[in-house]
Amino acid sequence: MREMLKSKEIVTGAVLAIAAAAALVAIWAAIGGGPAMAAEAKDKVAELTPDAVADPKGDGADGKGNTADDTWGFWFQLINMQEYRRLDIATASMTPEQRKNGIPRKVTGPIGAYLPNPNDTEGWIYHSDWDGRFEGVWGDKKAKQIIAHPYNEKTDGGAVAVTYKVPADGTYTISAKVTDLSVVKSGHYMMTGINVSIDVVAAADAQTKPAEKVLVEPAAVGDKVGPESKEIKAENVELAAGKLVRLVIDPRKWWGADMTRIDYFKIERVK
Repeated sequence: MREMLKSKEIVTGAVLAIAAAAALVAIWAAIGGGPAMAAEAKDKVAELTPDAVADPKGDGADGKGNTADDTWGFWFQLINMQEYRRLDIATASMTPEQRKNGIPRKVTGPIGAYLPNPNDTEGWIYHSDWDGRFEGVWGDKKAKQIIAHPYNEKTDGGAVAVTYKVPADGTYTISAKVTDLSVVKSGHYMMTGINVSIDVVAAADAQTKPAEKVLVEPAAVGDKVGPESKEIKAENVELAAGKLVRLVIDPRKWWGADMTRIDYFKIERVK
């Protein structure tokens, strides 16, 4: 009988100890030291990665990539219209034949061939009037970098953009850094660098309407018009769920020497 009582006391003590430990973990998490707060802090910061750009399936429920239900979107600007349309070909989903020979009547030569590491780079291009050898938004897994390149429409160049879909109402800080990878220091009149900016647009499926709000005005980068790298930031911005925060890379005049690295694009929820 004494042994049974002793065994019962041990079990009861063990249960109380486990409960006490669980309570301590909860308290620790509440004051900022536990896994609950660590996970919450991680969820507050979203950052674009090369893998996210290269992924043909995206993170949305439809599994298609670069559609309205994905966190990250990849776009190009129609020059004659103030709207952006989604890039619609994931290069990772192309057949070997398409990758080698291009898109019939549109692109000749290997897709992505003009990028620094074509065999380790996947991204998003457009199916029409598009030179998929280098124009688009790309994830370079070898160099662990994100590349964006404006495109050519006749004698002018059009912007490319990356959007982030806001997950919840709140206050956010948005920051980005870009680097001109094709700096031309000769002062040639055609080499005018790029403009980088951040704005907010309404939720969109295939195309966007004009910006609702400009968070960072266009800033010049590269080709003697500005620094080779540029950091920009917008702090304490009130955003509603579903809005798109857009990082825009515009070739100013000509697109031919405007290969750009997106060093980072971050969105942090502060409230």
